[in-house]
Amino acid sequence: MTASIDPSIFKAYDVRGIVDRSLTLEAARAIGAALGSEARALLAVREIAVGRDGRLSGPALGDALIEGIRSTGCGVVDIGMVATPMLYFATHHLETGSAFRSPAATIPRSTTA
Repeated sequence: MTASIDPSIFKAYDVRGIVDRSLTLEAARAIGAALGSEARALLAVREIAVGRDGRLSGPALGDALIEGIRSTGCGVVDIGMVATPMLYFATHHLETGSAFRSPAATIPRSTTA
């Protein structure tokens, strides 16, 4: 999978960009594939918990991310729309070993993290 990804979306602790501009569905798929590949190869993770907030872009970006993760053979537990602490709990309770949440609620509507 080859994707053109705007490097400005990668921050110190998250991924953040303008939906459909710097953060596209193609980028979300590629990020998911990278996450799944690294989780399997380096951490022996078999499943990743994925959550999102209530933004309108959340379902489409989440689906693209999940598609990318699954393309690596890594499983996904989609826990839907949740607060970050709920994703942390799910990761521990479901013993997935890894998680990804998108987007953050503290930034402008057209921006996602």
